[in-house]
Amino acid sequence: MIRLFLTTILGFLVYAGAWAHDPKLHKGNPVTGQVVSVSGDAFDMKTSTGNIKVTFSSKTKFEHGKEVVDKSHLQTGDRVGVIGTKLPTGELVAKEILLGMPAPNKGGTAQPGHKH
Repeated sequence: MIRLFLTTILGFLVYAGAWAHDPKLHKGNPVTGQVVSVSGDAFDMKTSTGNIKVTFSSKTKFEHGKEVVDKSHLQTGDRVGVIGTKLPTGELVAKEILLGMPAPNKGGTAQPGHKH
């Protein structure tokens, strides 16, 4: 009986772990664009509406596909998605940075492809 209980709990935890990385769980829609320059804990990003400054901290999550990466993976020319808070100054404070975003189609929107 205890073995069945532990197996059930373990199965639930494995399922919950897989479910926790579901792309629908990203809070908010990412602002997408191309990295123009990187400096310290900030970068400039060219979007369809113009350039914006993005800042990040040690708490910012960096992801590339299914992998969690660090800020050293952020390079000039990368297509990224940023989920965060936009300040009144126009600066975007990143909570999550999604590397390897697809290029926009002719209509200006990104093709589906950010996979977890």
